[in-house]
Amino acid sequence: MADDGDSGSSSGEIAVRMRRSPASLGPNRANLISKGLIYAPEHGVVACTVPGMAAFILRQPQ
Repeated sequence: MADDGDSGSSSGEIAVRMRRSPASLGPNRANLISKGLIYAPEHGVVACTVPGMAAFILRQPQ
């Protein structure tokens, strides 16, 4: 998601990147939403709740 920036990421594209089916990510998506880390601004899209989070994640050393 960080590579997509703050505008949001397609749930389907996230699944492709992780080499998993979109349905298999449903529980993880729901868990992240319940923790307040991401939200769904529209159908099939998720975004970070904190502005600038994508840039912060990309700055972290691996």
